[in-house]
Order: sequence, then structure tokens, then C-alpha cells
Amino acid sequence: MWAQIGNWLYQNAMAIFISAIASLLISKRYYDKANRESVFMTVIFPIVKLLNQRYYTRKDYEALFEINSSYAVKYLRKKERNKLLELLSAYRDVCRYSKEGADTSCIMAYYNFKLKENGVNPKPCTIRDDDGEVVADDFPPDYNYLQDYVYEIVSSYDFIESPDECAVKIADAFKRYTKKYYTDKKIVYFEDYSIEKVIELSEVSKKWNEKFRLADASKEEFLKLPICKKVKDIIDESSVNEYVKSKKATRLENSN
Repeated sequence: MWAQIGNWLYQNAMAIFISAIASLLISKRYYDKANRESVFMTVIFPIVKLLNQRYYTRKDYEALFEINSSYAVKYLRKKERNKLLELLSAYRDVCRYSKEGADTSCIMAYYNFKLKENGVNPKPCTIRDDDGEVVADDFPPDYNYLQDYVYEIVSSYDFIESPDECAVKIADAFKRYTKKYYTDKKIVYFEDYSIEKVIELSEVSKKWNEKFRLADASKEEFLKLPICKKVKDIIDESSVNEYVKSKKATRLENSN
């Protein structure tokens, strides 16, 4: 009997092996398909919807970060994973952007430039550690209040409507602060460049522009992925269907 069983196994070993491999491959195929569907619905679809938003916001970055922490991300392909990481990095750099904050930094950088141009050190104070060693240079007292004042002005509606008038207010604040903490020397502000030009030409603005360029490029590269194009097609088709439905509803209302 054992001889017959052994003979049967020997004669059918290849068939058994092939059947086992086939079953394994079929199982793996369905397993991979299920994982890709999970990636599609829980990772790619919500990301593409977020990227359709016009602005980069901290709230959307937090949503992207949460999606990136999901279990399904492990089933992304290598290229998809790399593009997602690049997108997250670039998005993080721009989501904290505030135009008012950036404009304030540009104007304060201009103020420091004008001081240096006139032979004045913007940071004449020193910061010392517990042993009395100088560890850093610092601005004079109340510099943060001066900066807050500039921020208050550039955040106002007046700055949009009358930037030149706001420049006069800021220049007056600079002159008072300079006289109190730096020098009696007369320094003129915003005559070499208008306040709009100061903001436009500032290195601060250039750095932000580069960050946004990289973010836009990362976003575009991510959306070029084949799996993202499938999502965009679904979203676009859904939008078209909604538009058609709304048009039909409007015609029915008009006919009534």
C-alpha cells in the first residue's frame, strides 16, 4: 500500500507542485489587488482631493501627515512613496506661510540694511551665558515691539489701499527707534525703494517664492503618477455628472 502511495506521489508530484504554485500566485494576486485598492481609497484619493485646494494650509498639511501615517501607505510602490515624501517635505515648508509675516520680515530686513548702510550695527547688545561668556549678539530692548507695530500696519486694510501712507508711519517708527537706541544720525527710509519694491526685492520674498516653486513642482509630480491620474479622472467625471444634473434641474425649473 505504501509503495502504491509513493508511486502515485512520484507520478503526480509535478502536478501537485504546479497546482500549489498556481494557488499561491492567485492568492498573492488577490492580496496585492486588495492592498492596491486600499491604497487607492485611503491614501491616494484623499490626497488628490486635498491637492485640488487652491492654497497650502496648515490644516491640510496635518491631514496629509495623518494620511501618510496610515497602515495602507506601506503598499505604495517605491516611486509613489518617494513622491509622497517629497510632497510632504515641500508642503511643510510653505504651509506656515503668512503674507503679513513675510512682508514684516522683508521690511525689518530693510531696516537692518539701512542701519548697516549708515555704519550702525543692528545688534549692539550681547547675550551671555551663566558664566558671563558672550554667546550671541542681540537687538536693543523693545525691538520686538517695533516689529509687532510693523506687522500691525501691514496686516491692516490701509496697507492694501494706501501703502505709501503706511510707509510713512513705519519710517517714523524707525526714526524714533533709531534715535532712542542707535544714533542721532539722520537715516531716510523708503526713498531709495518704495515699500512695495522693498518687499518684492527682499531675499525673504525670494526664498518664499522658491519654496512655493518647489511645492508646486512636487505637487505636479505627485499628480502625474498613474494612480493619481485615475483618481483625477473619477473626480473630473463626478464633477461633470454633477454639472449635467444641475443643468437638467435648472431646465426643469425654468420649464415649470
